[in-house]
Amino acid sequence: MPVASVTTSAAGSLTLLEDEDKDIRVYALNHLLNIVGQFWAEMSDKLSYLELLADPMSKELPSESRPQAALLISKIYYYMGYLDEAVEFALKAGGAFEKEKEGEFRETIICTCIHSPVAKDLENQYSIDTALSNIVDSVLRSTSGENGKLAMGLALSLRRLDLVEMIYLTSRANSSSQPSTSSKPQSSRPTHDESLLRYVLSEVVSGATGNEGWSEEFRSNLFNLLLRLFHHNPQPDWNSITTIWAQNSDVESCGESLIKLINEQNHLDAYQIAFDLNEVAPQAFIDGTRSKLAEKGLAPPAENPDESDPKVILDNILKGVTSAELFLNFLNKNNKTDMSILKVTKETLEDRYSIYHSAITFTNAFANCGTTSDKFLRENLDYLGRASNWAKFSTTAALGLIHRGSWINGLKVVKPYLPGGSAPNKFSEGGSLFALGLIYNGRKELAEDELKKNLNENVDPIIQHGAALGLGVSAIATADEDIYEQIRTILFSDNATAGEAAGYAMGLVMLGTASEKALDEMLSYARETQHEKIIRSLAMGIAFVMYNQRENADGIIQTLTEEKDAILRYGGMFTIALAYAGTGNNKAVKKLLHVAVSDVNDDVRRAAVTALGFVLFRNHTQVPRVVQLLAESYNPHVRHGATLALGISCAGTGLETAIELLEPMTKDPVDFVRQGAYLSLAMILIQQSEASSPKSASIRALFAKVVSDKHEDPMARFGASLAQGIIDAGGRNMTLALSTRAGTLNMNAIVGLTLFSQFWYWFPLAHGLGLAFTPTALIAVNEDVKLPKIDLTCNAKASLFAYPSTEKKQEEKKKDKAKTAVLSTTAKAKARDRAKKQEAGEAMDTDDKPEATTTDKPSSTPTQKKKPSEPNSFTLSNMSRVLPSQLQHISFPPEGRYIPVRPGGSGSGNIVVVRDTKPDEATSEDGFIELDKSLWPGWGNGNGQTTAAEQIQEQNAAAGGAVMTAGQGAEDEDEDVGPPQPFEYPFED
Repeated sequence: MPVASVTTSAAGSLTLLEDEDKDIRVYALNHLLNIVGQFWAEMSDKLSYLELLADPMSKELPSESRPQAALLISKIYYYMGYLDEAVEFALKAGGAFEKEKEGEFRETIICTCIHSPVAKDLENQYSIDTALSNIVDSVLRSTSGENGKLAMGLALSLRRLDLVEMIYLTSRANSSSQPSTSSKPQSSRPTHDESLLRYVLSEVVSGATGNEGWSEEFRSNLFNLLLRLFHHNPQPDWNSITTIWAQNSDVESCGESLIKLINEQNHLDAYQIAFDLNEVAPQAFIDGTRSKLAEKGLAPPAENPDESDPKVILDNILKGVTSAELFLNFLNKNNKTDMSILKVTKETLEDRYSIYHSAITFTNAFANCGTTSDKFLRENLDYLGRASNWAKFSTTAALGLIHRGSWINGLKVVKPYLPGGSAPNKFSEGGSLFALGLIYNGRKELAEDELKKNLNENVDPIIQHGAALGLGVSAIATADEDIYEQIRTILFSDNATAGEAAGYAMGLVMLGTASEKALDEMLSYARETQHEKIIRSLAMGIAFVMYNQRENADGIIQTLTEEKDAILRYGGMFTIALAYAGTGNNKAVKKLLHVAVSDVNDDVRRAAVTALGFVLFRNHTQVPRVVQLLAESYNPHVRHGATLALGISCAGTGLETAIELLEPMTKDPVDFVRQGAYLSLAMILIQQSEASSPKSASIRALFAKVVSDKHEDPMARFGASLAQGIIDAGGRNMTLALSTRAGTLNMNAIVGLTLFSQFWYWFPLAHGLGLAFTPTALIAVNEDVKLPKIDLTCNAKASLFAYPSTEKKQEEKKKDKAKTAVLSTTAKAKARDRAKKQEAGEAMDTDDKPEATTTDKPSSTPTQKKKPSEPNSFTLSNMSRVLPSQLQHISFPPEGRYIPVRPGGSGSGNIVVVRDTKPDEATSEDGFIELDKSLWPGWGNGNGQTTAAEQIQEQNAAAGGAVMTAGQGAEDEDEDVGPPQPFEYPFED
């Protein structure tokens, strides 16, 4: 019986490999390939000879067998652990390696092949080896559909736009991944998998692919490629295309597409694009788009515009007029501010301290941001009127937050305090100008003339301070040279008060432009001036100028971080924060961590840790781990920075690990660390229900306890008070989100939080947080921009997205009602009297009967009410609060009359345009939600807008400059209808 042969050594085959007969050598080579995994150590002694056999010029083997020799060498090096050499010979093996069966060796070589070009600097004219490129290409081309995203990621890492295009064009649309409705015909559905393109766009926008080394040219080419590929679809994904336009600053393509849609009578898509642009694009981009439309004759008529004209509707949407009116109505209608919280806070904070005046001012401004509700102000005019100096400035500026976006009526409230008004006071006048900027945030043309006039005509630095801040906020990111130069003139006056505001304002106007002129002027003056306030504001202004510039900011960052002046180094930390916001850039994170533990100045270290929150907010789940050790630092400034980093990065997420890290810090021995913990907890828990974040109720109770504790440090009470306003921002209908629903950076939120963080030095800058608040609404509008009454379904439990309950608070009040104090002698006398009467058989029925003794005893058989099971879905009406996490559960009625123009509404902003599937059916006025016209009584003169200066003139002519007195304001406070009437704080001079 034959015995199976067992190979115990490779010596025989290695000997045959040197035989004179080539056929025997080929046989030996094939046998060695089969046993290399077992005897590679023996074969390694013959590597030099094997390399000779694999040489293309060698005659020792037939040409078709040389690749096999190279493959054998590659495997030997692989087992020896020399991967670079293994890859080198695997590439020489060519076809022999491609035929290699799947296994650990093949996977390792391919991974190394892919990693090699990714790890090298492709910017330095590095070219990929042809053989290596062939392996990578073969892998990507053979990638199955389910691994399409992986292939796209590799193609991006290799910066191969041709592969990106190839992978998309060879993909096939998956019906499960493509949104569809019954209204979309089969022929108009995409033939390729657009989810791959959306994946690429989200990775590029979020900076999650390590794309910090990409040049602007490559980035622009990638956006252009995505734009072209998205247009392959018969029904383009306008949401993604809009994001590309805004990211690539492609005004030309945006304008042309809108023109085409309007000319084709496709008004609905044009309107939805305009709404989305209004959310994701800066003011300069929108102005350029409007100019492009005007060139093609699509501008609204200059005189007597028809509100139903598509040109007028589109222009109003682009300008933000329509959005402002809708959000104003939403916030006013759904205002759920708990006035009792403000009342208790006001009663417990002593009015003799300026810090407490500022606290209640900011708390009320945040809680009522954008709601136009000034009820609390009118009820407490005497209290707020006792503010002094800069507290007056903050109190008046708070009106700008409360009436934010109220482009008509907000001015009536601010007007009495404007210079030349009926309430002359330089602090309130300066605050009113800042308020004007907050009301017209991002719409400079509406307040520009009034603010410029007061900036140039007034010589009082306090008024100039307010005017400069107002101009900066209203003209944010416009790069308006005229405004910039006028503010610069104020800076050069070298007044600390006016110059401080000018430094911030110059940066806000030039936000994200990386203007060399602005950087040189600001840095030079910061080095020359002796005023710390001006140096700090200019350092922050430089940070604003470099917003979202990524690696382009490395030069100025290096300059600032090497400065001897700690204030300029402080600005360098925020320059990193804003330049790399949301990128998670490793180099930026390492730099910040290094400064956080090495700089000699506490302010710089605190800023470095705070900046981590901005850089890492897109990967917020990792932030608690990053700052955990910093939160335990011996340095309280570092601990404070850690609290803000957590609050900024995890804002609105309710992240449990962040809350668990912050809770012990609310008991920190240092007051400003506790202050930071309160503020950050409020940011994280904003709009979180008890069902989604069980600790939200206890944290709210903690805020109330700290505010009420008169033995607590003022700094901590200040932070807890502000936290009460933040957690209930905008009548509990606003959130903090550093990115938009489309995934792009939320410019206003990032800038607002940056300004807010400067309240450490200057309390009025806390108002900047109002810019960061974003309404969380779902508002459906039809082609006429009317709001049809639609019942939307939320396929989740209502408790997950509910407003905070007030029932428990009322029960607690009853339980906490103090018992009447009774003297012990009186109690004994009454007890003796009762005993005597009971012995006489007399019944006792007086007010002193202790009924509580019978009711308070626990029952021997307690009966607990069984809670009814909560439904798994509920219905919402149009113009309701819809949280970002809730949006994925929202659905329109499948057989309803109105359907969104973008199926599923995914990626769209707060305002969704809907299509009427039954346009021939008449709809009564009862079928639409009626907007409160008193909130928006009239818009436009001839050119579609009314400036602040023109409104002031009109109001003075109509009312003779009369304003309502405090007493009149109190009489009308309960009226729900009617525009907010102007009132005056009885400030004590």
